[in-house]
Amino acid sequence: MKLVPLLATSIAFGVCHAFTIRKYNQLLVDIKSQKFELLDQMHHFTSGFKSVFSQFTMDGILSIRQSIGGAGYSAWSGLPYAIDDFSPQVTYEGDNTVMAQ
Repeated sequence: MKLVPLLATSIAFGVCHAFTIRKYNQLLVDIKSQKFELLDQMHHFTSGFKSVFSQFTMDGILSIRQSIGGAGYSAWSGLPYAIDDFSPQVTYEGDNTVMAQ
């Protein structure tokens, strides 16, 4: 019940990643032709995706930790390190609440 939605979300993130890479490559081509229309769109996409992806990922890591009970707190699970390493991602470059807007 908890892990399958996280897997589905990660697949959706992959689709968004592919979309962003295609737009970025198009932006690089456009910039060589002095066209900058996609620049604003790319800023909005990447800011929004950063906000959503980082928050969903942090929530997912916490959900996984909770689903394995007390072992989730053990260093053997690796989750305390993942939480420590990933938790700043949510607030880099600003609060996710602001970036999502």
